[in-house]
Formats: sequence, structure tokens, C-alpha cells
Amino acid sequence: MANMNINAKFTTNLSLKSINEYQEFLKKYKEKIPKAVENIVTKVSNVGLKDNYKSTEVIPTKNEGNVITGGIRTTDTKDTYREFGIGVVGSQNPHISEILAQVGWKYDVNEHGEKGWIYPKGDGTYGWTKGISAQKKFYNAMKNMEDSFKIIAIEEFKRISRK
Repeated sequence: MANMNINAKFTTNLSLKSINEYQEFLKKYKEKIPKAVENIVTKVSNVGLKDNYKSTEVIPTKNEGNVITGGIRTTDTKDTYREFGIGVVGSQNPHISEILAQVGWKYDVNEHGEKGWIYPKGDGTYGWTKGISAQKKFYNAMKNMEDSFKIIAIEEFKRISRK
């Protein structure tokens, strides 16, 4: 999650009418925030589609009890292997290896990767590879999503404050 510092300037006269108008503005603004956050999640998710695997799709944005979720996912198991790499070839160009080690990911270091590696294709059959390097498209998509978050959020909050 990114930290944001939005400097908004409001001016008002000190009168009962202006205070009531300002309170009404804040009430309407507060009501618009959940939809604005949904828009932010959707727009940031769409950034994750750029230069990613063809099987990548947006997870529909949900608002459950004011917890907004969304993102991207792959629908092709092979892309997981492409992302992290496999075999000896993959181990020579690891994908954020310290995180992978924490979740139990292991590269084939028994020379199977260069001599041949069997992998599930997802349709009940198996494929044969000699190992592939990590492509890191999801990792790069995550970085792009993180980089775009602040800009998208500021634009969206500015948009709802003008209405």
C-alpha cells in the first residue's frame, strides 16, 4: 500500500451558512469515497495488464464491508512456470529468490533442467523442457501498479472533490 500526502486547501467564511455548506460538502465527499476507491483499484489493475502474459486478466473489483479488493491473475498454469523459471536455467536467473525460498519454491538443481524436465500442462498431459529463465512479467506488473497507484489515486480524489 502506498502512502499519500494530498494537500487540499479549503477556504470558508466563518458563518453558520458556510459551515453548514462545508459539512454538506464533506458528507457528499465521504459518500463518494467507496466508488472512488473501486475506480482506483480497477484502474491500477488495468495497468497490470500491460506487457503481461496473454492469459492475464483483471480480477473484478469487489466491495465487501468497505474492503475493496481487485487485481490481476493468470488463467494459464504455464505462465507460473514462465514467471519463475524452471530447471538449471531458471536457477541461474532466479525470480526474487529470497521470497520464493520462504514459500518453498525450489529450482531443479539436479541437472534435470538441462537434460529435460517434465511439467504438467494443465490438461492432464505433460510437457518437456530444458529449463527456462524467469520472465518476471507479474513482478514487473506489480512494480508498475505500485508506481501508478499514487498518481491514479490523486486524480480520482481530485475528480470527486470537484463534483
